[in-house]
Amino acid sequence: MKIVTTFLAAITIATLGSARPDNTVFHADTARDATIAYNGFSDANGNPDAYTPKGNDDTLISFKGNRDYRRILLGYNLPSNIKDPSLITKCTLNVPKPVLPVDQDYTLTVYTASSNWEEDTVDAGTKIISDKIVGSGGFSAGKYSGTISITGACQAAAEGKFSMFVDTNQPLVVFNSQNSGKDTFSVDITY
Repeated sequence: MKIVTTFLAAITIATLGSARPDNTVFHADTARDATIAYNGFSDANGNPDAYTPKGNDDTLISFKGNRDYRRILLGYNLPSNIKDPSLITKCTLNVPKPVLPVDQDYTLTVYTASSNWEEDTVDAGTKIISDKIVGSGGFSAGKYSGTISITGACQAAAEGKFSMFVDTNQPLVVFNSQNSGKDTFSVDITY
């Protein structure tokens, strides 16, 4: 009986000592971001707008018009404490206040994206649109911030990184990029 009790106590201590703390929330700022233009326009030099990298701009633009379609590409690094992304229980995208006022209600939809891109070179020719939706949120005109659940995007992280596209349903929505040094997108990850 004494051996069984000692054995159970040892197992309990070993299990408690190696257990991952539940519901720890980690905050991650955007590591890289860009606006991707999908359109037929050209700049003043005749260069196609869709093939002009915009990753070093101070703003991010999401817009869906007749001939102009812009989406935001966000990239994150998982905090080093997160060893197994499949164990993430909750992940939210923190949407900042738009730079310009939005005068109508709008929806932001988040899609998965691969993380093999760099701000200096990403454009519509190098980053193909994804069709897997991982979250969506409605925002009222004049509402300045909110969150969107994106748990699936965080759980799909590979090699410590994950990326996503952010689209709007129509109106022009402009946010600060991480290059601006101002209020930007971020994520909160519960692990």
